[in-house]
Amino acid sequence: MSLTPSPSNSIAPGAGLSPAPRAAPRMSSFTRLARWARRMMFLTHRWLGIVLALLMAIWAISGITMMYVAFPDTTAEEKAAGLEPLDLSGCCDHVVLPGGVAIEAATVEMVDGHPALRWQGSESAGLASLGETALPPIDAATAGRIAAEHMSRAFVPSGRPTVEEIDRDQWTVYGRFRQHQPLYKASFADERGTVLYVSGLTGQIIQDTSAHERFWNWIGAVPHWLYFTALREIQPLWYNLVVYASALGVFLSVSGIYVGLIMWRKGKRWSPFRGIALWHHWTGLVFGVVTLTWVASGLFSMNPWGWFESDGPGEVIPNLAGRPLEAGDVEALYRALAANPQTGAVSAEVSVQGGRPWAILVRQDGSRERFSLPGLAPAPLDNNELTAKARTAKPASRIASAELITTPDNYHYAHKEERVVLPAYRVIYANADATRLYFDPRTGELVNFVDASGRAYRWLHYGLHRLDFPVLRSRPIWDVVTLPLLVGVSLLCVLGAWMGVRRLRRPAAGVKRGASD
Repeated sequence: MSLTPSPSNSIAPGAGLSPAPRAAPRMSSFTRLARWARRMMFLTHRWLGIVLALLMAIWAISGITMMYVAFPDTTAEEKAAGLEPLDLSGCCDHVVLPGGVAIEAATVEMVDGHPALRWQGSESAGLASLGETALPPIDAATAGRIAAEHMSRAFVPSGRPTVEEIDRDQWTVYGRFRQHQPLYKASFADERGTVLYVSGLTGQIIQDTSAHERFWNWIGAVPHWLYFTALREIQPLWYNLVVYASALGVFLSVSGIYVGLIMWRKGKRWSPFRGIALWHHWTGLVFGVVTLTWVASGLFSMNPWGWFESDGPGEVIPNLAGRPLEAGDVEALYRALAANPQTGAVSAEVSVQGGRPWAILVRQDGSRERFSLPGLAPAPLDNNELTAKARTAKPASRIASAELITTPDNYHYAHKEERVVLPAYRVIYANADATRLYFDPRTGELVNFVDASGRAYRWLHYGLHRLDFPVLRSRPIWDVVTLPLLVGVSLLCVLGAWMGVRRLRRPAAGVKRGASD
């Protein structure tokens, strides 16, 4: 029998264990581009994650701390609580106001037991004595006495503090503290570990912290805002670092959501990954969008590239005043206080409204009221006066609505422990910005201004970053919703950071094995 196969029984070339070679399918330019873009998205997410995942994990974890401990800040109410009641007896025959300076604001308070005028100009500020004797210089000894008196009234008597002169530290790194340099840091040996900061310029308490605040802020606001003193004091460097790190974080989040969706339902468990990568995939699918909104709203908080620039109140402030503050207005204030002692008042400001000076008296609880000059009769505003103010503020704009509100609205409200002026007279104008003004009916002061840029910032930053929406604003509802989301985002970012570390260690391990061979 012949072993030569007949043509009908012959084996086709390539049959058996290896398939016959086939021509590769032709791909369109669009398909090749799509595959390349998908590959680049995967690689970008991987390597950008190695760089940023740890920082984003720090942002998320520190955000949990910030839910309960804010960055130290001395409120107007806290400052008033530590002030000495006004005593202008024997005042005010030898007052010397600063010459050649246009005073824009003036306040009468007690400084180290002496009545004094704190004044503010466009580029300078200072103190003027209202008594028969000159004020003592604001040095370490004076600052120590001021801090001790403030402590005894606002908190509990704690003896003399330890005082040191500084330019700034971790808790006075804001730019607004620079005008008060040198600062005097007064440290008390009390239970709360209180530290007060006294202005070397005006003798005011401009900041206070406790040991509790300082400890928790090192794992809260300081890493969250990258508020390390050496970095924060270089404003352009700090600003650009936060803006561009946040922008890259947005891209990392978008690419992660894309990769997560592309790989979803691939594999036996609806994911092709295993181990830590599997957990990262699932947490990304659940918390990826929240991560994106938080990092994007954090970027918005920096007003990047002027996106939320606004002219602010602009013409509103001079329109309401009617004229600039004059030296005669300041004199009318302190002479009225000397002639008409006000029990319980700890501070008095002069305010020009409608071309006329008024006195704004502040009580120790922080409450504010308007009084006439020179008689100091109470002068709260009625509805007609408030309506007239609304017309004066923006005479070219029609008023769409004006009313006295007693409860917060979406743009005039308090977040967590913050305070807001209520009742407030709200005016909404029928202009392109739908501008909103809020007045304090007890003092006539403008306490809030909101335009189109302000509304966008309110929703895109406060709304998305703090979940500051009306339905979620009250506690504990806000905590119940926000805390699990922050924990989930933290887990997502920590897993991504750990994957990045493992990825970086892999080539090094390969090199080590090669050397041993």
